[in-house]
Amino acid sequence: MDEDTNVIVGALMAILSIIIVGMRFYARRYKKAGYKWDDWLIVASLLTMIATDILAICAISANPNGPEAATEANDTHEYTPEDVEYTKLSWTTTVLYFSITATTKLSILLMYHRLFSVSDAFRRQTIVLMALVIAFWFGCTLANLLNCIPMKYTWINSLADPRYCFNYNYYWFASGICEAFLDFWIILMPIRVVISLQLNRKQKIAVTSVFLLGFFVIASGLLKAILGYIPGSREPSFTRTQLWTSVHCGTGIICACLPICWPLFARIGKIHPQTWPGNESVRRLWHNISSASVLGRSRAHKETTIHDLGWASNPTVKGPRKMSTTSGPQGVFIPLRASNEGSQSDNYEYHTSASFRSEMRETISPV
Repeated sequence: MDEDTNVIVGALMAILSIIIVGMRFYARRYKKAGYKWDDWLIVASLLTMIATDILAICAISANPNGPEAATEANDTHEYTPEDVEYTKLSWTTTVLYFSITATTKLSILLMYHRLFSVSDAFRRQTIVLMALVIAFWFGCTLANLLNCIPMKYTWINSLADPRYCFNYNYYWFASGICEAFLDFWIILMPIRVVISLQLNRKQKIAVTSVFLLGFFVIASGLLKAILGYIPGSREPSFTRTQLWTSVHCGTGIICACLPICWPLFARIGKIHPQTWPGNESVRRLWHNISSASVLGRSRAHKETTIHDLGWASNPTVKGPRKMSTTSGPQGVFIPLRASNEGSQSDNYEYHTSASFRSEMRETISPV
């Protein structure tokens, strides 16, 4: 696979990521939910990915034969200034790669913490996983910076001399497998919450479908690790690795934004939540997830979120009926206006602090 294909795929993933992140911010503004840390982290991931794509283009422009020089295992090979420039730029992209994936994962986990903080155990699991992602991020970045000592041997001997450089081929493969494990864990977390909802099998499948898209991210990450691995070599195939790295980073950003962009897709299709696929409880769940700004613990109380929402079994009652708490008294949602069949009134008031009532009115508002 040539470098032109890698550049095209990288540019395509960058364009798609820019579009979906723009839609995410527009959806948040449209719902008047405000911008949170998970939104800004996904912007950081996007900007880093764009910078990486620009560096990759500059590298191949500086030396079209750079990939051959980067995989040269002959100790007597004389590196030209163009070869060195290519390997420097290419090495920089591998350092930045872990910043892209880590900020994407942290954005997803912060969204989970904001939307799915159903119990102390879930919150602790989220915090532990965030700590693991940060440790993985800094550990892999540091390993990239120190893969050759002195550092100049990173771009003058193709990582081939064992006297100065560790086996980057093994490292890239092992880090890819570890990252796939983290991705798998992240995907499973909300699915466990959805399974605990009082929904039938078809309804649970409808709700979990968007999270299952993350398995494509895992697949692209595994392909990156497996196809890049070269048995007997001290470095991976940078050409094949670059393509699947671009796909992995882009699909990660896209999947992280899809739940937030749901109401915007509905608006583009001129679809009101009343007509979304699934029964009333599924429609309300996705409406609240995609627009939620504070479906977590308020400053005054530790309210639970999706898991403890009581969905109305009566089709004439719209939305959740009550919300239980992990500590403190239970509260009850009271409709601000009567809600008849076919009504588009979705506003509820939760009897707690004034600030929380104001936040909930923004969170559960009609599209």
